[in-house]
Amino acid sequence: MPQFHVEEMAGETVLTRHVTRAADALSAVKAVTGGQICARSDHKRWFRVVDERNASVHEFGVEEPPSRDFAK
Repeated sequence: MPQFHVEEMAGETVLTRHVTRAADALSAVKAVTGGQICARSDHKRWFRVVDERNASVHEFGVEEPPSRDFAK
């Protein structure tokens, strides 16, 4: 299996780095997060996955439950 570099990001700041082996980029990020992954849009927390074998970079967002506003 190919090796992937998975970086957890907050905005443009790298929080953590992981190296994992997986069949593809999506499987690599799922192995690291264990959570619900989606295509990145405007997520503040997201993952950058580098596939050096194919010279490609993938970006994934983390699906987070909507926050509740208890101030009302």
